[in-house]
Amino acid sequence: MAKIEPFAGVHYNLEVVEDISKVVCPPYDIIDAGGQEQFYQRHAYNIIRLILGKDFSADNDRENKYTRAGGYLEEWLRRGVLTQDNERGIYFYEQVFTHEREKKTRLGVIALMRLDDDGQDRSVYPHEHTHTAPKEDRLRLLKSVEANLSPIFTVFSDPKAVLEGIFKKHVFPQKPLFDIVDDEDIRHRLWRVTEETLIGQFKEFLGDKQLFIADGHHRHEVARMFRELKRKESPAGLKDSYNYIMTYLTPLEDEGLCILPTHRLIKNAAFAVEDLSSCFDVKEVPGAKELSAAMKERQEDVGVFGLYKDHHFYLLKLSEKRACNKMIQEGPKDYKNLDVVILHKVAFDHLCKIALEDIAYEIDLGRAVAEVDSGAYGAVFVLNPTKMEQIRSIALGGHVMPQKSTYFYPKLLSGLVINKL
Repeated sequence: MAKIEPFAGVHYNLEVVEDISKVVCPPYDIIDAGGQEQFYQRHAYNIIRLILGKDFSADNDRENKYTRAGGYLEEWLRRGVLTQDNERGIYFYEQVFTHEREKKTRLGVIALMRLDDDGQDRSVYPHEHTHTAPKEDRLRLLKSVEANLSPIFTVFSDPKAVLEGIFKKHVFPQKPLFDIVDDEDIRHRLWRVTEETLIGQFKEFLGDKQLFIADGHHRHEVARMFRELKRKESPAGLKDSYNYIMTYLTPLEDEGLCILPTHRLIKNAAFAVEDLSSCFDVKEVPGAKELSAAMKERQEDVGVFGLYKDHHFYLLKLSEKRACNKMIQEGPKDYKNLDVVILHKVAFDHLCKIALEDIAYEIDLGRAVAEVDSGAYGAVFVLNPTKMEQIRSIALGGHVMPQKSTYFYPKLLSGLVINKL
């Protein structure tokens, strides 16, 4: 099952960088061009230069954003901007935030997780499709930096709140390594624990757990690809560090484990609303507020969506489940009952003929509606959030959902700790 190990983390040196909030940023895959520039301007040592460097017209095979990232990492270590801990530990991570006007706390741990080998029993389960381009991008970066710059995000079952008990007894009484508030007013605190007995207890506790990837599917696959490249280069001399990836682990029962829906913006919305009526009951509603309320009331039902097109809001409810199932060729019942699968396989592939390249993603409904009103997109399909038990069931069954089926909130900050391979 899961094999977890401590590590000697690399992190910013408070003697050089006094305000850590200036040098951290969100994960690379949710930062747009404007955000990238903002983080570049915020501080000369912002982690953006490592995880999402800029492209320049003069770039070539020897000088590019990947080689620059490797150069920055080595330079910052050499100059003491970054420092590596002198003993191995695990890093306890707390996030305090507000969601739907309610204050929440999420507790987790950053440690190393051993990568599965082909042919062995699984210890970690993915749930989403990955794509070639992002994997090629992250592999080029990993080759250059030879470091995990951001942790992947996993969940495990902890019904007895063992992790929370460890936090209360062993972690909270200590002074955190970092204590910062980010741009979204989320508080992040990180502690390093090196006590061998406690680490041993935590490793034993996780030893029989199944881990489910929440975020970081591309980086997880890339870590396995990178290990195989290194194994081919030196079959007998493979560094043990290549067998691990820096991982955040949090209980799936944690009150702060929030899953948000990711709505689908449609570029070329040539379909008519009536095209959906063969499988869905279509009802017009007055506005976004009423649509959201109606969808929330029906979030336990299968196949409920919203649609905004031509300045009108619609509530869609699946009416022909048998016809729907015939359009979804693969997968068990749990897979065929996923809203995001029904939307892609039935509404997009069959009824509306929407190509994957015409789909963009947005978690904020207000921003999505504004994009349609501006003319940048022709329509937006609105979803309810995927449930954690659905993710677990699909992953254990060996199936994967369409890309961007889940959005775990809040995201983990990049720049709190790095694992140098």
